Amino acid sequence: MLELFRFLVDYQIWIYAILGVLALIYLIKLIKAWRERYTTIFGLEREDAQRRLNSALAIFVLLILLIGAEFVLVTFVIPEWPLVMITPTPTQSAEEEIPIQNPYASDSGLVVVSTPEGSAPAEQQQTSVVSVLSSGCVANQLEWLAPVSGDVIEGSYTLEATVNVQDMAFYNWAFSPVGDQMNWQTLSAGNLPVIEGPLGLWATTQVANGDYVLRLTVYDLNNEQLPPCDVYIRVLNEE
Repeated sequence: MLELFRFLVDYQIWIYAILGVLALIYLIKLIKAWRERYTTIFGLEREDAQRRLNSALAIFVLLILLIGAEFVLVTFVIPEWPLVMITPTPTQSAEEEIPIQNPYASDSGLVVVSTPEGSAPAEQQQTSVVSVLSSGCVANQLEWLAPVSGDVIEGSYTLEATVNVQDMAFYNWAFSPVGDQMNWQTLSAGNLPVIEGPLGLWATTQVANGDYVLRLTVYDLNNEQLPPCDVYIRVLNEE
């Protein structure tokens, strides 16, 4: 099921194109059979035209339904898919990381920047953000495992974390463009502990390329929000 979801998201453009072409072909057949059905004067020919009309109509309707199902799944169902057990997607390696500006580092925590030893001169070195320590992230209680700050992600990405907070009522995760922290978009939620496991699948193709903050927030039994755990990442899909 989850591999099917990943396929539907990653190849949605091709799926729309193929289904659209097939729908156009059967629409032409449908119109042709309809004309023959109402212009022929012989009984056998009319029955044959009626069969072809019914067949073309059924396939055309089926193709339209498949296009609609693809749209609903990719746009509404898959981004909201809760707590699914799926194969993790490898994160980007350190060599592929791209520096991500974090204008909120002084409020959220410490940005640690590193460069490889014995590498090229400073102007050729690629520094990268390797971690952002947020005040709400607590090891083995509330922390992101994938992605981590500085990661560059694309396509259908498996989010992994640990959410194991005492007296937890529920949690949710949301994202927002860096610099627009008043515009959080909540995509999924849960009420059971997760220990180094998947939170869900994020279809990053549904958002614009750029720098984002992923936020994991827990609410206690009194419905009070605990300090959130943030990571700063970059979405970079091929256009």
